[in-house]
Amino acid sequence: MSAQVTETEFTGKLVTIRSKKSFAELTSGIEKLFHHYDTAKLAALTAEGDTEKLANYVKEVGGSTEFAIFFQLDQGSTQRLAGIPIESRFYLFGNATIAQGLFRYSATAGLGAPVRFCVSQRDGEDARIDIDLPTAFFSQFPELRDSPIPAELDERMIPLLEKIAG
Repeated sequence: MSAQVTETEFTGKLVTIRSKKSFAELTSGIEKLFHHYDTAKLAALTAEGDTEKLANYVKEVGGSTEFAIFFQLDQGSTQRLAGIPIESRFYLFGNATIAQGLFRYSATAGLGAPVRFCVSQRDGEDARIDIDLPTAFFSQFPELRDSPIPAELDERMIPLLEKIAG
């Protein structure tokens, strides 16, 4: 039996937030506001099957914003080795319990949840934060169009990043 492959046209909307703050100031502000999930602890709580414990952990780590960082990758140092004068750090952030409002509709939610954004600064230029607009991203999947979560993510995430950049 052979696998069936389909291709779907996919477009999105990129939100760019420019800042006079430096790359270091932006990433420091982001990592101060959004704490890191301990992925081993998330996995252990999930394996326990106690949804209340998991929700409490997510709430605790998310703090006042309810969002936290699942993963980050410093891409700039590698690019500098290649002679590209840039600082760049990629983040996956979100809320593990809010994401359930996407996965209830379709497993394709995993392509955009957690939400990704990138902070970068080329030498001599302003720093910037680039993020896929969640509503534009998730609306590409017919199964996810009825979920209220993408609009909630737009309304809550973008202002937090704007505040950090300000």
